[in-house]
Amino acid sequence: MLKKKHITILFFLCYLSSTLLLGQSNKGKVSFEIVRGKIGFYADTYRARKIGDAKFGDGIGFSSLIYLPFQWSVDYAKNFSDTTSYQGEFNQRLFIIKPTAIFSVNDIVSNTTGLGFQLSFLITKNWYLEYIAGVVWVEASKKANDGLDSGFNVLQGFYISKPLSTHFTFSVGFNHLSNAHIFTSESSHDKLLLGLKYIF
Repeated sequence: MLKKKHITILFFLCYLSSTLLLGQSNKGKVSFEIVRGKIGFYADTYRARKIGDAKFGDGIGFSSLIYLPFQWSVDYAKNFSDTTSYQGEFNQRLFIIKPTAIFSVNDIVSNTTGLGFQLSFLITKNWYLEYIAGVVWVEASKKANDGLDSGFNVLQGFYISKPLSTHFTFSVGFNHLSNAHIFTSESSHDKLLLGLKYIF
């Protein structure tokens, strides 16, 4: 019986030590980082949800996202090091929150300006799923048929992004802009976007 007790205790200690070691090697860390400035340029096509037969391709536009040079990052603690080499926009972080300035204009000169946050999730090596949410001010064209009304609106979007080099990231996305039952504007506007981000 004594031997069985000793074996049980030994197994328990081995399990405990391996768990502690694994826990140390996988220890996570949240860090506020100063990073290189980034700007995204996107060509887009839009549709107005308010118009029954509207479809993508009815209009075109241009969008830009300007990322402020700081972010909040989540990763394994061992990956935060002054000696870590720069590997492109995301630097292989598991999760990133980036404050973002939002601009767009379309072919009938409706335009938006605002601020938001973009959240980036690592889904596999060098591929990221990104979600953006922000509040924008819309200046709608008087001849608007683009689903935009002047006033404050909520912008939300999803992107798939992949770094191509240390200075360029490919990105494709979908944006939706509406009043979100918060503001008085009646916008209902969708975009498909394709573009590149440049990292300074």
